[in-house]
Amino acid sequence: MRFVRLSIAQAIYNLKAYLRSARTVALGIIMPVGLLVILSWVFAHQGTIAAAAGYPISAIAFYAGGLTAYGLMLGTFTGVMVAVVSAREAGWLKRFRVSPLPPGSYLTGQIIFNVIISLGLVIVMMAISALVYGLHIRLIAMAAMFCYTLLGVFSFTAIALAISRLVTTAELGSSVGPFVTITLSFTSGVFLPPDLMPHWLVDVSNYLPLEPLAQSMQTALSATSGTGFILRAFVALGIWGTAAFVVARWTFTWQPLRR
Repeated sequence: MRFVRLSIAQAIYNLKAYLRSARTVALGIIMPVGLLVILSWVFAHQGTIAAAAGYPISAIAFYAGGLTAYGLMLGTFTGVMVAVVSAREAGWLKRFRVSPLPPGSYLTGQIIFNVIISLGLVIVMMAISALVYGLHIRLIAMAAMFCYTLLGVFSFTAIALAISRLVTTAELGSSVGPFVTITLSFTSGVFLPPDLMPHWLVDVSNYLPLEPLAQSMQTALSATSGTGFILRAFVALGIWGTAAFVVARWTFTWQPLRR
């Protein structure tokens, strides 16, 4: 119970700090929403878009699902990397490690915080898609979106922790995170329909972590029957997350790297 209480307290602290920073709120929520408005307006005349799932879906379902996945990766992957590296280089992680507090409470608090923020992003994106653009969202689709969100947070948090050893400053992390996210977004059917990209690039993106998440969210929002759950997304993101956590287990350091 003590571990859970301390982890929740850390998550609440992170949430308060997040809401006090206009820059982080804009990056994490306003940017995906703005892109949804712009891209939906630009491609609205197309009616349907050829999605990675292999069948055409509405433009709003394509961008609502894809940009939600984009925002989730941007906030989680970049946020965890910057937070962990900043705390490590400032010496805070070292103090956490030698204090009576359970060492894992800090990282668990980060994960809980990212789950809260990511679920908030999903709710905002779905509300705008439904109320402004008339996207019909089934209850089972929302359940699928929440499950995919938890899976995405798990995977992207693990990847951020795994490569945090290579990032020596918070400034570098704040550059690497968005660069990787935007690059994967262009290859994973988030900004551009797959039929506009080279086949080899689409094939490569199938093995990267953002594409399964984007496709599964797009499918959940566009399907008129079924549960909206795709096994491939759980397998692909599960493998990425598990492998990254194993790497992080052996490479993560609590000591500053630049001292």
